[in-house]
Amino acid sequence: MINNGASIESLLKQLGERLKEARLARNESQELFAQRLGLTRQSYSKMEKGSPQTLIGNWLEASSILGRLDGWQEVLAPKEDLFAKFKRKTSKRQRAGGKRKRKK
Repeated sequence: MINNGASIESLLKQLGERLKEARLARNESQELFAQRLGLTRQSYSKMEKGSPQTLIGNWLEASSILGRLDGWQEVLAPKEDLFAKFKRKTSKRQRAGGKRKRKK
């Protein structure tokens, strides 16, 4: 778990660097890639620099354009508690209503 600002800044910078590398590998300018994202070149430049003000939707859209959206599935997947999963499988299903009282 990340619990300090310096680590978050570092991770955002790394993410921005990877985005830049992927864009350059496609031989696209910042201007063109920004247009594809619906951003200004200046906003896209901030994204590559790791600005914390960049919306997550912009990151997801960029990942989609680069064909790397599948990588987010692991990030967004809920953590699986193996003990809870085992307990669900082994416990008997109970009725929702319980016993009903008869009217006289």
